[in-house]
Formats: sequence, structure tokens, C-alpha cells
Amino acid sequence: MSDTSKNSSGIMRRSLAVWGVCLSIILFIAVNVLTHAGFIGARIDLTQDKLFTLSAGTHKVLSQIDEPVTLRFYFSTVLGKELPGLGKYAGRVRDMMHEYAANSRGKVRITEIDPVSFSDAEDEAVAFGLQGLPLDRTGEKVYFGLAGTNATAEEEIIPFFTPSREAYLEYDLTKVVYRLANPKRKTIGLISWLPVRGFPGSMMARMSSMGRPWQLTGQLDQLFQVQDIPITTGEIPKNIDILFVLHPAGITKKTTYAIDQFMMRGGRALIFVDPLSEIASRIPGPGGKFVPGASDLAPIFKSWGLSYDKTMAATDMLSAQRVNGGSASSPVAVQYPAWLQLRKTNLVQGDLITTEIDNMVMATPGALSLKADSKLSLTPLITTSEQSMMLKAEDLKGRPDFQSIVKNFKPSGKRLVLAARLTGPAKTAFPKGPPPASAYIDTGEKKPQPGMFKKKALKKDDPRVIKKAALMRAALAKAHLSEAKQPIHAVVVADSDMLRDEFWVRVQNLFGRTSTIPVSDNMNLVTNALDNLTGSDELIGLRSRGVSRRPFDLVDDLTRKAELRLRAKERELQSKREEAEKKLRELQSPTRNKDDRAILSPKQIKEINKFKGKLLGVRKQLRDVQLGLRKDIDELKSELWFFNIALIPLMVALAAIVLGLARTRRRRQRMETEAKG
Repeated sequence: MSDTSKNSSGIMRRSLAVWGVCLSIILFIAVNVLTHAGFIGARIDLTQDKLFTLSAGTHKVLSQIDEPVTLRFYFSTVLGKELPGLGKYAGRVRDMMHEYAANSRGKVRITEIDPVSFSDAEDEAVAFGLQGLPLDRTGEKVYFGLAGTNATAEEEIIPFFTPSREAYLEYDLTKVVYRLANPKRKTIGLISWLPVRGFPGSMMARMSSMGRPWQLTGQLDQLFQVQDIPITTGEIPKNIDILFVLHPAGITKKTTYAIDQFMMRGGRALIFVDPLSEIASRIPGPGGKFVPGASDLAPIFKSWGLSYDKTMAATDMLSAQRVNGGSASSPVAVQYPAWLQLRKTNLVQGDLITTEIDNMVMATPGALSLKADSKLSLTPLITTSEQSMMLKAEDLKGRPDFQSIVKNFKPSGKRLVLAARLTGPAKTAFPKGPPPASAYIDTGEKKPQPGMFKKKALKKDDPRVIKKAALMRAALAKAHLSEAKQPIHAVVVADSDMLRDEFWVRVQNLFGRTSTIPVSDNMNLVTNALDNLTGSDELIGLRSRGVSRRPFDLVDDLTRKAELRLRAKERELQSKREEAEKKLRELQSPTRNKDDRAILSPKQIKEINKFKGKLLGVRKQLRDVQLGLRKDIDELKSELWFFNIALIPLMVALAAIVLGLARTRRRRQRMETEAKG
């Protein structure tokens, strides 16, 4: 090849290189300009559980906000410095809140405030009701909460963001936004066949706690807007949003129809049924009469495809409570499987209704299941263990033969569902319309109020009574719905005894003041369920999410195995040490002479010195084992750190070096070939 051709090829390569550099610069500038113009605010969530991606339900809630909502995020900077774990979680909360703002069309505004001690910001946080935690003995408090307000100055708060609720962070934030955007309080209709309101002014109320209102109603009145509904009602008022049905024993057809149509209109319900209400046999109901022990909503459950047998009770030997199976004079402790002490293992995790519930108490509950042809979906909330068995409720009445029940107990190997969430499309239990007009006959006979005369009641065959019943039936028939307007939402619990005071709270009267101490989480289940049901369909549909903390599972697993191996050796050495110390104490307790002087024989002195040496050796071995445990764990972490963090970059660097050398070699070979040609 001539020198001219070599020069021209060199010039061409240099020209291509220059053009390549110029094109790279132009491309770099163009990409940045286009990205800035078209992808402002664009984010990609690469986390495993999509921690920073809002669910479809939250997006819908945000799209329905009409008036601006302001979220004030109070976080003490000093808290993040003192507790880095909370500081990291605060970053997660902050990022999530900004996602809400970014997807709200400007309707959600975020304000971040550092409530420094003794500042106006701290006074503001306290005024909102946020929870301040003492940081040290100086009395300085730190804050990590949220206060939300809307255009009409209504407030919603999260007193303190606890990391234990990280899986429910989206739900908590969406609930705050939803309630601020929809400030009207939901009304709960309470219809109970048990005397939850007590018998005010009666002899029973004065002489016994049985006649007093249940703590259940006191809690409900504090947390929600509650409206009592008579058990003989023929129609659920239109202003009721959530229906709380408690032990519908002996329910009439017209009341069953009223509940059915309430659900068809899109209502939600919290329903407590029971195969054996142990309270019902001891206390008269609201009408002054004793109600049956078993309750059911048979027509409605049948139309839903929900299977529930009010004659059978679910028992569980693993959750059984200990009772006296003998007599007062000859007590015999036995496990009674019909009275259940339920733990976290019995609660289905991941549902918002069972969150932060650790223990519950139930008595002779029933079991729920879904039929194969049901259109609904059933989500279990509470279950028995596999050590379960169905027993006839009739055999558990009064004081049954506890020892015989335990002796004849045969576990089924199945988990029985005691409480469940039901959702989906549903049809009416009354396809032919309302019950006959005769079901709506009301003579107007009512119990007179104190100090008032009893009003004369009309007879059932009075034409006015019959006409009124016919008109009511006709009006209901005109508004009859054969299927639900939208998917139904119901929570069904197969036990009503759990709501009685003695099953979840202790009431104390000190110096004229009544105080309550919860002993189980029974009431938390009720408030969680009602709180969840009062939300929108989107809010109800939210589920728990993943958490940002990612533990090194392999490290933890290997650490546990190393600990088990070395702890066994440690226990063996500790046993030897204790044995040596015991023997040493025995040897150092010599006989004494008349002058109370210790007498030690040469043999004893030799043995003492021998065991002292042995004890020192055991102690040294024990220290070596403990140091070895720490050393093994540190080495393991170092190895995993190398493989997880350092190895990949080293491999990439090595690959780059190999590729670079190969490219250099190919270039040299090409140049040599060109030189020879």
C-alpha cells in the first residue's frame, strides 16, 4: 500500500472520529432537551412490591376531589438524627405524600413542618392532636404525624406514623384524603335483638350490671354517628350508610326483607349471628322477652350462597380456654374447646380489618363457608386451627359435660372460618317482591312512656290497619330491587357473645368514676370493620402493601444456624463450669476444730487447686466460643458484603479490561496486516 493511500485512510478515520464525537454531543443535547420537555415528573418504580406506585383505588379517590386538601407533615428533624430508622421511614412517608400531590391535579397540597420544641409549630401540632414523644429527660418532645384540612376547616389526623403500620400506609393516607374530600359523617344503623342499650331506669339496671348499657354502644357513640333501628322495622331509613345487625334471633319476614333491600340499594353491613348466644338465655331482649339463643339470616345468606348452620358450633382444641370441669369443692381444670382464646395465628394477616389485633375471645361460635355456585368472594378474617371440630350447639347449652367433650374430641384437620368479608354481585332473597301485606300490619300498640297514658291500640282486622299495611306493601313493591345496584360489601361474624363486656373489657368504678380496661381486641375488630365499611368502594378495595425494609434473609438464616451450633457448645461449657464451681464450693467448706479454725488436708488443697485450674480452663473455652460466634457472624457478613456489593463491580471491571485488551490486540493485528499489505 502506498503512503498516499495510508494517509487518506488515516484522514478518513480521523474525520469519522470527529463526526462521531459531534453526533454524540448533538444526541446528548437532544435527549436532554426532549426529556426535559416531555418527561418532567416521570418516575419509574423498580421496587419489588411497587412501594411508590399508587393503586387504582387511590387514583380514583384523588380524581374525585373537588375542593383542595392540605396535608401538613410534621416531622422533627432531631428524631431522624437520633433514630435513623424512623428518619428513613419518614422519607418513605414523604415520598408517598408527594405521589399523592403529583397525581391529584393540584388538589392535594403538601406542607412540611419541623415542630421544634417550644415553637409555634409545636403548639400547632399539639392543637391538631398529634402525639408528641419525649426524646429525653429534658421534656423535649418530637413529632412524626399528619394533620389534614379541607376548604371548610374540617380536620383529619394521623397522630404518629408507626413503622408497624407501613404495610397500611397507602390506606391510612387515602382514608385521610377521602374523609377530607367527603366530610359528611356516615350514619350507622344499629339493629340489635340483644339489649345493648340496657334497661335505663329499671330495677335490673339498678341492681345488676346486666341491665346497664353495654360498653359496645358507648364506644360506637364516641366514634360514629349511630341511629337505633327497631327490630320490627319494615324499612331501613334512607340515611343509613352501614347496617350493624346483632343476633337476629326470631327475625320477622318484613325486617329480613328490609335488610335485603338495604343491601340491594348498595348498603354495607356488619352482621353478627350466633348458633348459641350464651347471653340471650340470661338477659331479656329489647322487648322485655327472652330471645332464642340461635340466630340466622337464612333467606339472605341463601341468596348470597353463604353456608352457615345455626345448629352447629365450631370448636378448637388448640385455642381452648381452661375451665373448671369439676365442682366448686372438687375443681378439675380442663380445656373447653367451645370457648376460644384466639391469637395472631387465627387471624388472617394482610386485611385491614384484622390489622393490629393480637388476641380475641369467642364463645361457641359458628362456622362460615361459601357454596360452589355463589357469585360472591369470601375472604376469611378469623379461623380456628386445624385442631377443630363441629359440635351440636344444643349439647353445649348451660353447663355441659366438659370432660366428655374433651374425651370424645376428634380433630377435623381443617381450619373453620369464624368471620369473613363478603364482596361481589348479589340477588335479592325475595324474587317475588315484599312479603304479604299481613306482615306489615301494625296496630300501633306501644309500651307507654313513664308518666303517660297507654294509647288505645287498633285491632288487627280494623280496615284502617289493613289499608295502611297494603299501602306500605305496595310502596315497597314499587321500589323493589331484584339485584344489587353495585357489588355488596358485608362482614359476617359467627358469634355475638364476643361483644358482651366480660369478653373484652373490665369496668372499674373508682371514687365515682368509671374506667374501662380492654382485655382483648374484640372491640377493635368492630371498629376496624365499621371504619373500613364507611369508606368508598376504592378505599375498601385497598389492601396492605409491602414494606421498604429488606432484611438480609440469608445472613439472618446463617446467623441463626451459627448461633444454634455454637450455643450448644456454650451450654455444654456452662454446665461444666457450674459443676466445677459447685465442686469447688464443697471442697472449700472444710471441717472446723474446737477453736473454729478451718482444717484442710493436703489432699483437699490439691483438689481445690485442680478444680480452680479446670474452672479457669472452662471459662477460657467459654470466652473463645463466644468470641468465635461473633467472629463467624462478622466473617459471614463480610463474605456476603463482598459477593453482593464488591464482586459484581470487580467482575464488570475485569470484563472491561479483557474487552479492552482484546480490542487493542485486534487493532494492532489490523494495523500490522495493513502495513504488510
